[in-house]
Amino acid sequence: MSGWLSGVVKAVTSGDCLVIMGKTAAGPPPEKTLTLSSLIAPRLGRGENRDEAYAWDSREFLRKKVIGREVVFRVEYTVAQIGRDFGAVYLSNGPQKENVAHSVVSAGWARVRQGGGDGAPDIEQLIRMEEAAREAEVGIWAKETKADAVRDIPTKEIDSVGLLETNKGKPLAGIVEAVLNGSTLRVTLLPDFRTVTVFIGGIQCPSMGRRQAGADGEAAAEPTPEPHAREAKFFSETKVLHREIRIVLANVDKFGNLFGELYHAEGGEPVDLAEQLCARGLAKVVDWSAAALSRTAAEKLRSAEKQAKDQRTRIWTNYVPPPKFSTALSDKFKGKIVEVVSGDVVVVRDLTASLERRICLSSIRAPRLGNPRREQKGQPYAAEAKEFIRSRLIGKLVNVSMEYSRKIPPPESAPAGTPEMTMDFGTVTFEGGVTGEDATANIAEMLVVRGLASCINHRGDEERSFHYDALLAAEARAQKAKKGIHSNKEPPSANINDLSLRDQAARAKAFLPSFTRTNGSVSAMVDVVLSGHRVKLYIAKENVMIAFSLAGVRCPGKNKDVTEPYSDEALAFTRQKIMQHNVEVDIETCDKTGTFLGSLRYGSPRVSLATSLLEAGLGSIHPMFNPGRARDGDEMIAAEEAAKAAKLKIWENYSAEAAQAEAAAATGNSGKESFEVQVTEVLGGGQMYVQRSSDQQRVDELQEKISQLGLAGGVEEVPAVGSMCLGKFTVDDAWYRARVNKVEDGKAKTVNVTYVDFGNSETLPLSRVDQMDASVDASATPPLAQLVSLAYLKVPVIEDELGSEAAEYLASIVLERKLKCTVEEREKGEKRSPDKVLVSLADPTTDASVSGAMVSEGLARVQRIRSRRSAQVIEALKEDQESARKERLGMWQYGDADSDDERM
Repeated sequence: MSGWLSGVVKAVTSGDCLVIMGKTAAGPPPEKTLTLSSLIAPRLGRGENRDEAYAWDSREFLRKKVIGREVVFRVEYTVAQIGRDFGAVYLSNGPQKENVAHSVVSAGWARVRQGGGDGAPDIEQLIRMEEAAREAEVGIWAKETKADAVRDIPTKEIDSVGLLETNKGKPLAGIVEAVLNGSTLRVTLLPDFRTVTVFIGGIQCPSMGRRQAGADGEAAAEPTPEPHAREAKFFSETKVLHREIRIVLANVDKFGNLFGELYHAEGGEPVDLAEQLCARGLAKVVDWSAAALSRTAAEKLRSAEKQAKDQRTRIWTNYVPPPKFSTALSDKFKGKIVEVVSGDVVVVRDLTASLERRICLSSIRAPRLGNPRREQKGQPYAAEAKEFIRSRLIGKLVNVSMEYSRKIPPPESAPAGTPEMTMDFGTVTFEGGVTGEDATANIAEMLVVRGLASCINHRGDEERSFHYDALLAAEARAQKAKKGIHSNKEPPSANINDLSLRDQAARAKAFLPSFTRTNGSVSAMVDVVLSGHRVKLYIAKENVMIAFSLAGVRCPGKNKDVTEPYSDEALAFTRQKIMQHNVEVDIETCDKTGTFLGSLRYGSPRVSLATSLLEAGLGSIHPMFNPGRARDGDEMIAAEEAAKAAKLKIWENYSAEAAQAEAAAATGNSGKESFEVQVTEVLGGGQMYVQRSSDQQRVDELQEKISQLGLAGGVEEVPAVGSMCLGKFTVDDAWYRARVNKVEDGKAKTVNVTYVDFGNSETLPLSRVDQMDASVDASATPPLAQLVSLAYLKVPVIEDELGSEAAEYLASIVLERKLKCTVEEREKGEKRSPDKVLVSLADPTTDASVSGAMVSEGLARVQRIRSRRSAQVIEALKEDQESARKERLGMWQYGDADSDDERM
């Protein structure tokens, strides 16, 4: 047979076209795409074009006959216009050669093209075979077209997740239509003809490269394959291209890519293509993908990869085994569990060494927790595994037996010089353990037997738990009982509303009413300790995670620039006391960042965390905080004073004498506190709001901060009476801090507020009200306008006779002036009300008394009161009053204005 070549059929693209590859010892062999001479088979559809009738049956007839078989062939003619070669192909059936074209025509799966141009040398014979097929009504010549002659190909996009959920673990039949690279295939699933791209699970072959777009209209550059990429692709093509396979889907990634095990037949037995690729050094095992495979399949892949590594085959030619990172350990110690990081990692405080050690439980792996900040969902039963340990062991004494450590090299992206990370593994047991059928004191075994963790498949030379056999037996029991991660049931939902995230501030504030209306404490669990006074709490009743800070107490802190003394001690103190413990909190308010403020109690009996920190000298009462409004305010003051007296921690340099001297300097020689002020608002009855002149800079800084907040206004809910907010003043359209006095009209949504730094009030629509921001909250900067009353005077209120005149006259002599303010008396406020501050105001230059002016005009009278401290002041006022009485001014116009029933 002159001009004949031999090869193996690699692919069959249609009922009259096939790809034949030659033979070579090195690398992928040459290929020839050949169309059978003078034949026209029905065309398979592409894209939106449907198949011609019987196209799939025609292709399948030829595919089943020739795929993977040795043939002899020759090119009989070429049509240059379409760039296609036409020829004859013979199957080798022993001494007899089967003409493939004759078989196709005789079975009725192709037409014979007659006339026009070149043709097959035996075209007359082909025509006779076609006529015989017509008469026999076989193939495409059937008398009636079958209902399934044209495939009904689904046009909807594949639902990868739904396909996985429906068929996970089940073998799916299919035919490989294309091999994109050694481990990525395009498959037609049978019998519904859905086409999917499948990544072989657990492995990754070298990439064929990506086509890069050309610049300035130039042609795209050809992709550059990685070493051995073509060889890996060719190997997969020779094994599965256009062959029937079985796929066992195992996983789908976040991009919707399907991963699974792929089996093809060799000698009538199913063979794992991934294992073949690994054994030939054409693929590497990928841990994250292999984790979704069955244990048996994953073990086979690792074994095959190890064999290729040991033999330095193909991609492993230059492989250098990494240094051994595991080291056996043998130390034992007793400690207390202070934190449960996850279902298989705990932090234990060594009682002898007085330090915390992070312990990974040997030879087990619990489901991974998610990371809400990275939008990573946790695996099923991850939260249950962590909570199982926390609820039973937090704060309990345990025995730890260290077994091995493993060094983890830094990631490639880490900065140069980044040290290796060492993970210590051990077995943790506690006295008593659990009783019953699954009795054990080993925490790891407790988790495994309940299906809350799985055993690690160690390599032969790896260190492992001393109790590894017991762990394997526990896992077998859990699998048999279908517990936890081995169950077929829907896993419990672990969707927690994390309100501690920065973008959840608005949602956090919406929960405030539900926390404050209880008129009692809220039960919570401390999930994370961020600093001595700041934590994250999980509130099970509401299924929320919140950021929480102690109101009125500040502990030393640190940031990337500054570390305050004792910040680490404060953090360690709070961790030791409450980390992951059940606590009770009283929530008072919520700042703009979504952080809730209040008090926290822990232990049994309950103890205030604020008081504990103050007693230990690791916290201080915020200078602007009023302990009188706190539930345990007296205890807080006593605790701080005791720490100061003992010079504990942050008070180590505290001097009572120096503090007293500083206070004395502020009050002046008279023993009375005196300072310069300016009156910002005048009320009736001799009351007014004042700002200290020394606070002017703070007022300016505060307004600058508020102006930078970018407030828009328009709170969704009517704020509660007494709550702090930010209001937009109608006179200058600037934002100021305010306190809600009352809700004027709930339907119209208007509120009456007082601007706490100036004292004036007005009614605002909610469109001019915004939430208070933590950076300018009263806990950070107290109200800078102080309500004071003229001491020892009775001034008519606005509603009384001369009330308006008194207020107007007082405003005329005090507003827009700087005055000397002397505190004469402080009257204790009722319950949590602030103290009443009684003052005398005077011109700083002339010392002219404001109270004296009011009395001299007959717009106020002196109260009947005795005070050694202020006897001189009172006598001077009485003299002014007597002068007004004689001249019949103001309230003395009609004689004696004293009221006999007035209580002085």
